[in-house]
Amino acid sequence: MILLAPLLYPVATGRLLTYDDLAALHLPFRYLYQASLLNGEFLLWTPAYHAGFFLHGAGEAGMAHPLHLALYAWLPLGVAFNLEIIASYLFLLAGMYWLWRSVGLSTEAALVGAMLSAFSSFTIYNLMHVNHIATLAHAPWLLVACYGVITGTRPAASFALAALVTGSQLLTGNPQYMWITLVAATCWCAWHWSSHRRISSIAALGLAAVLGLLIGAIQLLPSIEFFNESLRAAWSREQAMSFSLSPVNLVQLWAPFAFQFRVFAPLEDQQPHEFIVYNGALCTMALAWIAIRWRALTHRRLAVALLVFAGIALWLAFGRYGGLYPLIAHLPVMSGLRASSRHVVLFQFALAGIAAIAAEDLLGLLRRRERVETRRLWPLAVPVVLAIVTVATAATLEGSAWAAVHHARFSTFGRAAAGSAAIVLAAILLALSARGRASAMAALVVLGAVDLSAWGYSYAYRLGPPQSLTQLAESAQVPRDARPGDVIPPVPGGKDYLAILRGLRLSTGYTGLYPQSQLDFRDKTAELLAGIGWRGDGDRWEPVTDALPRARLLAKGRVSSNIAADLPSIDITTESLTAEELSIGGTPGVVRVLVDRPNRFEIETSSDGRQLLVLTSRYHPAWRAVVDGSSENPIAVYGDFLGLVVEPGAHRVTLEFAPASVRTGAQLTALGLLLTIAGAAVIRRMGLLRS
Repeated sequence: MILLAPLLYPVATGRLLTYDDLAALHLPFRYLYQASLLNGEFLLWTPAYHAGFFLHGAGEAGMAHPLHLALYAWLPLGVAFNLEIIASYLFLLAGMYWLWRSVGLSTEAALVGAMLSAFSSFTIYNLMHVNHIATLAHAPWLLVACYGVITGTRPAASFALAALVTGSQLLTGNPQYMWITLVAATCWCAWHWSSHRRISSIAALGLAAVLGLLIGAIQLLPSIEFFNESLRAAWSREQAMSFSLSPVNLVQLWAPFAFQFRVFAPLEDQQPHEFIVYNGALCTMALAWIAIRWRALTHRRLAVALLVFAGIALWLAFGRYGGLYPLIAHLPVMSGLRASSRHVVLFQFALAGIAAIAAEDLLGLLRRRERVETRRLWPLAVPVVLAIVTVATAATLEGSAWAAVHHARFSTFGRAAAGSAAIVLAAILLALSARGRASAMAALVVLGAVDLSAWGYSYAYRLGPPQSLTQLAESAQVPRDARPGDVIPPVPGGKDYLAILRGLRLSTGYTGLYPQSQLDFRDKTAELLAGIGWRGDGDRWEPVTDALPRARLLAKGRVSSNIAADLPSIDITTESLTAEELSIGGTPGVVRVLVDRPNRFEIETSSDGRQLLVLTSRYHPAWRAVVDGSSENPIAVYGDFLGLVVEPGAHRVTLEFAPASVRTGAQLTALGLLLTIAGAAVIRRMGLLRS
């Protein structure tokens, strides 16, 4: 409860944690998602960002996941958001407990390992990355399923679980943690397969993976489509290598506050959540205990596997410093990811497993009333000595020329020393436990929980106490007279996300992936094309006198091969720029917008000539048009905006966002579920894969 209470507090008080991406990204997305569900629609395209944004393809909200559909369709937004966060940690906790039990650890030891895994420094520090934690929470369940298939333990259920967990992971919408899970699963399967060499089990896992991809296809295919159209698809190698973990950060293991911002990150902004290595004093001291008890360990083979796995995880986390990740970055999709440092979560999971092994060994000693000789406990002093030396060195280097050259910001001696107090206390408690003090063992576990909670939640709560949804919406820096549906440019200071909670739309906005554009949407002309109705700095706003309507008809147009260069030379209120000649003319006609919903427009037009219907919504190839019952092809106007040529006379135009990737993905998802059920039934009936 020590570790869960800070997550339950917002639920009990009807408030929300708002730190970083929680309020800036995930809450607004879910606000839009829920509004669409309550309107009887599934949100694919939203006009609230970037003048139109393929939100489902971006994947950040995991909108096709059954849990999310249930939460946001049936519960108030704040309650659903809190429960989504809590569910990920509980799912991870249960999965880790089951995982540690599956390898033979006792109930008590598995609970310790599960606690240190689910509420690791990495998972708490990354609380603001809701979808990251949700995807990661599937990892232990997949490993348990792989274990069942390889060892022949409940093979049918394990096969189905592997497919369903893979599909569920995809539906949460974060490919990087799918990769991180794949790394863990590959190492896990290799370790177990070395004792159970059956080709059939590997083939079954391969089939389960394929079925999992099918189950997740309703998210996977749109995500692939969106990624290929995003700025990430054209990232440089340097961008892919950003947020690599400097090996210097390993000092966190014994001196967690040696650096002013807890981490050493000379090439990037000081963002602790990207570079956290420390996973509590209990994990650090467990390494010393394993060294003391190596020959007597019951689970020595598991300890070896975890130590090797921890090394692999660190090697990947080091990114540009390690040499391995630059090679991996050549793989498809991997070049569009960043923050190799996030592999450190696997390192922390390995440390949690080592701590669980140490806890089981220590509990065994206490139950047998055995004591470890005092002279053999000297390895416990090693982290303490390292902490003293590191704290003293940091205090000496603070403000030095060396620190300035290497962009190292050290803590004061007092802060760094106080931060290492948990290491000293853990060493003392572990020594007392080794000498037969059962109460010290209990205190050691409590220390582990308190240490992680204080270390992690102090960061998650750093922007102040949780706020209610009403408080957040009321604090939005938006025009006083703005109405829902009005478009505004980003607000200086990064508070533009709050405008979404008031029903406003943004000409750009903060999202995880950004669509490729021919225009710079920060340019004033591009903002007008996006339909902004206000300009201001967040405190003072003025209406845009030359604001463009949501839809208009243009009778003049030019062909352009360089939209951005030609745009300043035209009057955007009367003239268009397109890639091809349109042969339009006459007097600009009349437009009436009947329906303006996230995935759909219905518009009436009337003109005396062939003209171009132009909207302030972004163009995407998935837009489909029907004019008086006949299908037509929308075109890109000004490079980035949605347009359609209409013939003379009166017409009713329907524009619908209907990506083939979503339609095909939904069909494959249904097929994947059916094949998974059939595959599990065949395995069970025919007795396949049994040990």
